[in-house]
Order: sequence, then structure tokens, then C-alpha cells
Amino acid sequence: MKQLQLQLFAGRPGQTAATQPAAAPHAGTVLADELTRLMREPVEVQLTDNAWTMVSYKRLQGRVRFRLHHMFAVAHEDVVRALAGFTGRNRRTHGRAIDAYIRDHRDLIRPPCDRPLPALEQRGRVHDLAAIFARLNAEQFGGKIDARIGWGRRAPLGRRSSMKMGVYLHEQKLIRIHPALDHEQVPRHFVELVVFHEMLHQAVPPAVGSDGRRVVHGPEFRERERSFPGYVRARGWEKANLHLLLRQRT
Repeated sequence: MKQLQLQLFAGRPGQTAATQPAAAPHAGTVLADELTRLMREPVEVQLTDNAWTMVSYKRLQGRVRFRLHHMFAVAHEDVVRALAGFTGRNRRTHGRAIDAYIRDHRDLIRPPCDRPLPALEQRGRVHDLAAIFARLNAEQFGGKIDARIGWGRRAPLGRRSSMKMGVYLHEQKLIRIHPALDHEQVPRHFVELVVFHEMLHQAVPPAVGSDGRRVVHGPEFRERERSFPGYVRARGWEKANLHLLLRQRT
């Protein structure tokens, strides 16, 4: 099974929910029929109201299954052709056409929900994530990173040889750091690199590569990460002490 997706990279979704019309009941079927005709293979379409991923597809059991934002229910023929072409070889050109359509119809993307935000534990037993975030934001990003940060939950028991130090959730603008890093033997400079890495995901968001695949850690991302003061030192500590982190992760 192969799945590709195209996300909204141009900034925040539109802020006016009143401009979001519902798609016609059979719009997905009509769009699927048109894509089937263009692609000459069976296509299914599910229309969504996703605020982040606008286009995704996968090939499964002899069919191409699209998940498309409902804005594509009213797309003109050129855009539908771009959707069909996005599954082929010339993904870069078709991806640009789809991106342009998304930008022109941003007002159809729902704003983030106004539900109360969950409380976050920022001050750990050893490390204060709020203080680290504030300093890095000022010194490395000019205060431009708009995100919340907190310690994550401990993972269930299990034998593993690696661990995910942190995660950035784009829609929620939320950074969570693995609680195993809140330990006396984990130096602050290593925690700072992990936090910087997650903040960098907002400054350098994912892109679509020339092959149509979503690239999370592209060349610009890697270059900026390596330019972080103390990068080599922190990576050296991680390599020498991964066993310590794995012991602390549960």
C-alpha cells in the first residue's frame, strides 16, 4: 500500500467559518467518476473537512482511494486533472497547481476549534520547558514561533532500541517532549537541542518533494538544525547515553 498526501503549507487556515459551504451530497461520487475517467482506473473519493491535510491518496485492492478537502467538490476541470496527474510521475507540476487552488480557497478551510486547550506540565523536576522555549524563541527564531510546549506521557513498557524525543503537532501548534529527558543525568544542552528541533518544524514546515512525497526533514531543515550552537556536543551526548534514555523512558 502506498500513500501520499499534500498539506497546507502557506500558513494558518482562514478565520471565517461562515464562508464554509457544505459539499453536495453526491459531490464525492461525481468527483470519483471524473477521476476514474481521467485516470482510467477505479477511483473512490472521500470528502473531508480536515484543517491540515488537503489531499491524500493510497492505492489499495486495485483502487485509488482519495481523501480530499470538500473545496475540491467545486474544482474546475484543470484542478481535477491536476489531482489525477498527482498520482503519476509529474507530481511536482501538478502539486503546484493543487497548491495554488488551495491558496485561492483558503476561506473554505475551517479554523481551529475553540475548545479549551489542555493544561500542560512545563516545569519538570529538573528542566523547565517554558524557560527553554522562551530563550530559544528569542535567540534562534526572533520570537516568531507560536506554539505551546509541555512534557508528554510515559510510554507503556516494552523493549525498544530507540525512542522519539519529542513531537510537534502542526494543527494544535503543540510541542511535547518525552518525560525521560527530565532527569538529573540529562544535560540541559541536550534538552535544548530537542526543543529546538521541534520548534524548527514550525519554522520549516513539511514540503512536497519532486517525487510527490511529503518531506519532513528536508535539506533546509537539516542545515538549520546543524547550525544550532552545541549541535555536535548534544548529538555526541545522545550517542553515548542512549542507553540511559531508554532506561528512563518508561
